[in-house]
Amino acid sequence: MTTPLPLAAGGPALGQGRTPRPPLVPLRAPYLIVDDFLSAELAQAMRADIDAHFARPEAHRPQTHQVWNYWFVPDLYAYLRTAPEKVIARASVEAFVAALRAWSTARLGMARVIWPYLSLYVAGCGQGLHNDSANGRFAFVYSLTRDDRRSTGGETLIMREGDPVRGHLAGPAAGAAFYDVIEPRFNRLVVFDDRMPHAVQRIEGPMDPTEGRFVLHGHLSEAGTLVEGALAVDVVTPPMMDALRALADRAAAQLSLCQGPLVLRLVIGAAGTVETCSVLVDRVLHRDPGDATWEGLRARIVEDLGALRFPPAAGPTTVVQPIL
Repeated sequence: MTTPLPLAAGGPALGQGRTPRPPLVPLRAPYLIVDDFLSAELAQAMRADIDAHFARPEAHRPQTHQVWNYWFVPDLYAYLRTAPEKVIARASVEAFVAALRAWSTARLGMARVIWPYLSLYVAGCGQGLHNDSANGRFAFVYSLTRDDRRSTGGETLIMREGDPVRGHLAGPAAGAAFYDVIEPRFNRLVVFDDRMPHAVQRIEGPMDPTEGRFVLHGHLSEAGTLVEGALAVDVVTPPMMDALRALADRAAAQLSLCQGPLVLRLVIGAAGTVETCSVLVDRVLHRDPGDATWEGLRARIVEDLGALRFPPAAGPTTVVQPIL
């Protein structure tokens, strides 16, 4: 049985029996921003649940006053978080996770989505600079923050790639010269490489929680080989794994210095030949920033997988293969 590639809102079409089209440009940037990620109806329904949760602050009820965990690590974390279904209708959270999984599968080849946290930042809350290299491949932050809020801050700060010292040798630099600033706009999804140092700007303003920063957040990672079409996954996987093992044996020393996800998308024709082998995601980083061998190694991987032969089938098959 094949592992289906589900329909992804905001990404390439993956309808039943249709081969998805690869994006025009493979992802090499450290982050992506998707505005209006969900339907306005769903996004507004989730925000309405948040507002209803805080609608009667004078009425002390366990279901509203005893659900938030204050996560505090000195000089690093200060914010509140909870399981989102304690505040937002579970069906709405499930719809968000399904939409995110569909988008992530189509755009990143990452089908594993952890159940999110819902976090709240009020005045004084924020996050210091850190990375999440051990948590997944990409982090996601989906904002349910009101655009007309009376507070300031809450922006996601993502360090820019490159050497921050050598990049500014000729003159002074400060603040946003070293990082990108991403506003927590309502219904905005931000997805970024977990390895990138990032932070959350301190919130200033009223203590009213409805004026604060609300986000659903978590991590994305690969879920193995994804197959859609005429060939079964147990037919597709063995020759691909054989080719990758052979490459690993030939280039073990080079590969040991490379880290990060490479995801390829192959379209296999009915005759069993690979019609296209394209790069979906390339976030591979070499330990030596001046090394230029990865481009050639990636070309060899694409060439080797593009030369594979598979059994003839009744129609085309699309394969998304995470590597490294």
